[in-house]
Amino acid sequence: MMQIALVADFHGNWPATQSLERDLAARKVDKIFCLGDLVGKGPDSARTFDWVVANCDLVLGGNWDYGIGCRMFAPDGFYWEQLGEKRLAYLRNLPLEKTLTLSGRHIRLFHGRPVMRELVTAQSEAAQIEPFFTDCNGFACDVVGYADAHRQAMRTMNTGLFFNCGSVGNAMGVPICCYAILAGEERDPAAALDLRLITVPYDRAQTVRDAQAATRVPRIETFIREVQTGIYSR
Repeated sequence: MMQIALVADFHGNWPATQSLERDLAARKVDKIFCLGDLVGKGPDSARTFDWVVANCDLVLGGNWDYGIGCRMFAPDGFYWEQLGEKRLAYLRNLPLEKTLTLSGRHIRLFHGRPVMRELVTAQSEAAQIEPFFTDCNGFACDVVGYADAHRQAMRTMNTGLFFNCGSVGNAMGVPICCYAILAGEERDPAAALDLRLITVPYDRAQTVRDAQAATRVPRIETFIREVQTGIYSR
């Protein structure tokens, strides 16, 4: 059985990334796919970027990746300086989405925005969710997995299964390291498909200390509040 870890929304949180790394090593997954937002918000974007590039078999782009990589917002100058031109070029050239087949199910993966014009959650109206079961090539999919909302979720639709893998470094709700594992057979279309939503504790106090020491990070106080409370602060 193939096990694929789906990770996303690291947002410069190095202690959370370290906890993720330990958990993935213990589970011995076959592949790691990153669904975007390697950078931004937290103090250690260069470290989380480098970890993703070194460890992930697939990296998709998220709204923060493209925004920072394309130098779209002037307040993000700290990130441009921390990351350097080579990393910025990598970010702005990331692919938007990936479609794969596992246990006979066609699975579409993407970050959220910019594939979504506005953020859609598992609680959104069915009419807002259903169009995402058709990929960019017009191919119908049975499963859609995304990130961006920073909340793990799973919803069964008439069109298929819709889920959010959660955020490694900036989870909303319970502020804990979150990711997902898809498990299935590559060659058996009748095999079961397993989706697990994983939560892993990490040293949030250390993340807060790291953020408090990084006074030049834009809007760092909102990141600290989100790490402490799990409540969106922007």
